[in-house]
Amino acid sequence: MEIVEQFVQGKYGDPEVCEDAIIVTAEHAAVIDGATDVSGRRYGDMTGGWWAMVACRDAVRRLPRDVDAHTAVAAMTAELAARIDSELIASERPSAAVTVYSRARREIWQVGDAGFAYRGLCASVGQPRKLVDEVAASFRAAVLAAEAAAGTISMDRVAEVDPGRLAARALTGRQGALRNSIGPYGYAAIDGRPIPPSLVVVHPVPDDIDELVIASDGYPVIGETLAESESKLALLLEKDPWCVAELAGTKGVLPGQGSFDDRAYLRIRFPGR
Repeated sequence: MEIVEQFVQGKYGDPEVCEDAIIVTAEHAAVIDGATDVSGRRYGDMTGGWWAMVACRDAVRRLPRDVDAHTAVAAMTAELAARIDSELIASERPSAAVTVYSRARREIWQVGDAGFAYRGLCASVGQPRKLVDEVAASFRAAVLAAEAAAGTISMDRVAEVDPGRLAARALTGRQGALRNSIGPYGYAAIDGRPIPPSLVVVHPVPDDIDELVIASDGYPVIGETLAESESKLALLLEKDPWCVAELAGTKGVLPGQGSFDDRAYLRIRFPGR
């Protein structure tokens, strides 16, 4: 397993507060995306997303060679559970999305929306999006459109005042209650609680594939190379800086940010294939 390219960039440009991470060991490669914590709870000087990311990173570093997906997920879950208050309600728990490649099993394990891609794979398979996020993003865009139509806000000031994001908080502030639950709006993430096995994606890598990319959802399009991924992101940011169309999301690019989210990109090669 050879690292071809790897890159991590925080949305503020400061690596100390970036909630995305890459970890590569002799047996596993992973991208970890700490979730933005809207609860405001801090862990020392750090956010909940950073705290969850570090717990998952440390757990992946210690995974045994022959571990299976569900045992690996349980190990990450236990690591985070040991670092937080067990009495935290779901919506206040720090969480992270994690996608791991197992060299021994030649499998991809996906918990949440950190994506993966390889030659010939449909993007909708490797880059899933939570339905609850799509609903919140659409609602935010509709609120902004209504405010702009009413003349109460100019779209060139969305970075300063975003009534759509504030309105969407009615959902984003509560959606943690749906985390690790079964149902149309349920989704998976490491948050210290057991994850239903059906929410853990186990994806075998075909024998004829010799390269794999794993990337956080800070990359709306996962390209075959880092340069391609960065180029597509830059074009979309230029076209839709407030993230209401092609980049529809629960927030746009805020003052002081280089993008709407942290991002991590890892491309690995399987020698001899």
